[in-house]
Amino acid sequence: MQRLLEASSPRTRALVRLALRAIEWAAPPRRLSRLTQQQAAAALGKLAASRISLRRELFLSLKTLVTLVYASDQRVLEAVGVRSTCAVADSDGSPSPAPRAPSLRTATLHPVSPVEHCDVVIVGSGAGGASAARVLAEQGIDVIVLERGAYHDAEDYSTDPLAALPMLYRDAGLTFCEGRPRIPMPVGQAVGGTTVINSGTCLRTPREVLERWREEFGIEWASALDDDFEAIERTLEVRTLDARAAGRNGTLCRDGASALGFANGPLPRNAGAVCRCSACPTGCVLDAKRAMHVSELPRALAAGARLRAGQRVTQILTERGRAVGVRADGYEVRARAVLLAAGALGTPELLLAQGLANSSGAVGRHLRIHPACWVGARFEEPVRGWEGVMQSWAVEEFSERGLFFEATATPLAFGAQGLPGTGAELQRRIADYGHVAVIGVHLSERSQGRVRLRGEHASVTYRLGRADARTLRFGIARAAEIHFAAGASEVYPQLGRIARLAPGEAPRIERGAARASQLRLEAFHPMGTARMGADRRSCVVAPSGESHDVPGLYVADASLFPTSLKVNPMLTIMVCARQIAAGLAERLR
Repeated sequence: MQRLLEASSPRTRALVRLALRAIEWAAPPRRLSRLTQQQAAAALGKLAASRISLRRELFLSLKTLVTLVYASDQRVLEAVGVRSTCAVADSDGSPSPAPRAPSLRTATLHPVSPVEHCDVVIVGSGAGGASAARVLAEQGIDVIVLERGAYHDAEDYSTDPLAALPMLYRDAGLTFCEGRPRIPMPVGQAVGGTTVINSGTCLRTPREVLERWREEFGIEWASALDDDFEAIERTLEVRTLDARAAGRNGTLCRDGASALGFANGPLPRNAGAVCRCSACPTGCVLDAKRAMHVSELPRALAAGARLRAGQRVTQILTERGRAVGVRADGYEVRARAVLLAAGALGTPELLLAQGLANSSGAVGRHLRIHPACWVGARFEEPVRGWEGVMQSWAVEEFSERGLFFEATATPLAFGAQGLPGTGAELQRRIADYGHVAVIGVHLSERSQGRVRLRGEHASVTYRLGRADARTLRFGIARAAEIHFAAGASEVYPQLGRIARLAPGEAPRIERGAARASQLRLEAFHPMGTARMGADRRSCVVAPSGESHDVPGLYVADASLFPTSLKVNPMLTIMVCARQIAAGLAERLR
């Protein structure tokens, strides 16, 4: 745990130290570390069941870190029976080896001089930056892409989360939204960005969302994206999952939803014929998932773009009010235009550090995160979710309420924290993880958060409103019903003092006041912190992607989104980046 924390941000380390000090004195008059193991487990159990939400949050912070470390241990994985594998299906559905994806290792990934010149410098190599780089390069525009993270691929990914988190994630995966509740939010930091560590789900933006963008925010091109979606889906080899590859985790979700009459179906993924995967959060061991470093970036480099990894951009250069380049640590790029694609945290972090492009006051505001709840359930039959596809099945029945459910076979290191209990009880439940199925409940919310600067680092706050908390409780109850309809013996709802539910107890979740502090949530899709729109008084960038305030400064990542999405955002980021890059190329020619 100490090694993991050393790779996190100073603020995260300080918060963990504070939490540990508080927990140390959680069983007065004696310190926790001086109790017997049995006494300590009992004291922690009282914290977990406390009526005071802050005490429960202290316990959950410790439990998250401890279970992450414990469940990453190879001895534990062997005892549980976890076999982390990935495979591609033959035409008959049987697994077969995957062809090796193109590698960027042969490219020049480091600066060749202290100052380089180009037409467009792009900050960030995730879904937005990579897509923009390809469009621009194929239009004959000279492009340099800068990425703060390092380059990794199937040759050096680690299946050990304790090694993979510092390698592939911002703040070693310990980024949080501060608030009640405190919400963890993993964000990728590597060549390819979050696409390297996401689950590969590829959903088009709902039509009603795009129509709202056009009508309320003046984004005329939002209703004409079908061709871009089709082109991206071809490049990423997006296919609707073959039901045979869903594994028991997916088929249990399907069976339960169908028994209740809920609309459901397989998810489309950017992994071609992959029929088994269990390592998405630590990098696809085959690189069969078409993340940006094996799809858009190789095409951009083939068209002439240059990629520079390990470059932390610290300043946007301006002359006479116009963006003319960027400065990194000991390195500078001069350009005709600057395109920020550092994500919904990194982009406002850069702008706020210099007070740029913020006459609207909207930089860092309007943060949406798709708050999500891990709803696990125990089945008498083996589930062994790691033997199917990690994210496999969707329930669309409640999309009008902003809810979308996805069956996600969470790897043990990331799922163990959701199991109830402490001490020996928790150990037994971890050992039984092969019988656990999981549904993720996601909400396209109305609540908002904010990104601010604390020194050189972004600080994220988020306030979940009561209406959204009520909707999430409704969604958790429906997920519990799906599990029970499929035959679950108990469900783990991640709600306040309700550690587990027996069959018939799902209605308990919706009783009482809808306090946000009672929910234990996660977030995966930050967006909206430099939003796009025609009105310069309320939006940071115009529909062209160019800043209302600073000519030559563009944005092309999830921070653009003026509203929450209702779906996983990767394809939406890519189509927006393509539109913005195409317009920029036309202006530069």
